[in-house]
Amino acid sequence: MKVYRSTACVVTILWIFATSSAEGICHHDRGKHNTGFSGEMEGSNNLHCCGNQSYNILKSSCCNGRTIPGNLTRGLSQVVTYCCGSVAYNPLNEICCKDRIFIRTSAHTKCCGKDPYQTKNRICCGDVLLNKQQKKKNCCGKELFDKEANCCCPLDLKIKPKSDPCCQTKAVEIPKSPQCSQASGLEKTTTAPNNITGNGGSYDPQTQICCSGQLYKKSSEFTKCCGKHLYSFSEGNVLCCNGILHLDMPEKSECVGGVVYSPKNTTCHLPVRPNLGEHCCGNQTFDPLIHICCNGHRHYKKNGNFCCGSKVYDHHNSSLRCCSDHLYSTSGGEVECCGNLLLEKNKNQICCSSSTLAIKYVTKSNHHCCGHYYYNTSIWSCCAEHLKPTPECHTPLADYRPKPLMELIPDICNKTVFLGKVESMTLNTSRRHVLLQVVWQVNLKLGNVTKDSWLHVFMDHCSTPVIENGMIYLWEKKGDVYKPLSHPVDLASDIHMFYFLCYQLKDHKNG
Repeated sequence: MKVYRSTACVVTILWIFATSSAEGICHHDRGKHNTGFSGEMEGSNNLHCCGNQSYNILKSSCCNGRTIPGNLTRGLSQVVTYCCGSVAYNPLNEICCKDRIFIRTSAHTKCCGKDPYQTKNRICCGDVLLNKQQKKKNCCGKELFDKEANCCCPLDLKIKPKSDPCCQTKAVEIPKSPQCSQASGLEKTTTAPNNITGNGGSYDPQTQICCSGQLYKKSSEFTKCCGKHLYSFSEGNVLCCNGILHLDMPEKSECVGGVVYSPKNTTCHLPVRPNLGEHCCGNQTFDPLIHICCNGHRHYKKNGNFCCGSKVYDHHNSSLRCCSDHLYSTSGGEVECCGNLLLEKNKNQICCSSSTLAIKYVTKSNHHCCGHYYYNTSIWSCCAEHLKPTPECHTPLADYRPKPLMELIPDICNKTVFLGKVESMTLNTSRRHVLLQVVWQVNLKLGNVTKDSWLHVFMDHCSTPVIENGMIYLWEKKGDVYKPLSHPVDLASDIHMFYFLCYQLKDHKNG
């Protein structure tokens, strides 16, 4: 126990040192930048500066980060927020109009000047809110006009008969969008307070978006890229599938395995993904009999035999928890990982995760997870980790979230689970049909092994997490119900660790 306590203390001391060092860097930079500093600190693992304060972008959000001291909103991850003046907000459930935050009443809420309105029955023309009419649906200045009978003269923004010469005036050609680049491939980066530098200069990801090298102005917080095109996931008739934007789609259309499914479409194909490579141990040499290599850092095995990022730890020490390469010292109580954060159960917290992100939120009534988003069920509905702008009372909600394979240990060590490769998928009304090849099945309790079998799995489409063709997942069967428990599994490394840990835990209990 002395060794374990010492290790826990070292982790705690390192964390305090890193935090205090981060604060020092932010204060030190204050003298170098006239407008303050906001950006990622070198080697800081998600620690950023907001003015002269340090913060973790997975736990907090920064607005006006170039001013001193900057405005921090605690408990709301910057990955899913935007700024409304100096305050961060979640655009899924709130809307910002002229630096004022309002609660969304639907997915179709927009701003007209300083006030929110519903686009289904009203229209905003020049900051004037008007009721929609059957024929008059287009704005001309602050008025509505019938496009079939009239035109809006671009010279003076007046409504004219179609026979008027002004109606023949050609529209001004829109200049080509400047070029940009974004190394991460994400529309909204983790350095939101900073401008992002592209091929054509810097741009602000709060108001602009980079799609396939072209820079565009965002029409709303829901603007996303689909290949080189823009779309908003608040629109009900568009679908982005495999980088291709499909317009005027039926409401129930879905993208499954890179294929668009609607009542009249049954096409299928199998996309291919490359295998992951191997890592080396930096520029150091090491003896595998006495050393362990963790992300280019060499450690003696006597200090532990498992890596957590660049650190080594003893996985038998119950006071240590590794979450996505971040090592934590826990003081007891029920905890679980949420990405690289530690989630304390029964503390009014919830983790929403997808295969790419995990975000921690404060729990709210009538809210639920949809992938890594936390949405209001009276505004949105969720189907297979995709948000829909229409709430549906009867849509089944996911009752669990997939996790990285290592985070499922030791809970799954005494269960009958199998590794299944997704060979193909189809969608039939509300059910997803998955053809699985069982790569390996082991009942660690009984020692039974089964190879090379095929399974036809039927699952509720909306309440089941997204899975990809060609990828291997850990599955569990309860009765006739199959569940993918894990994120995609790497056969070269994850499987070895899975078996080694489970059998070692089994031997440790028996011993």
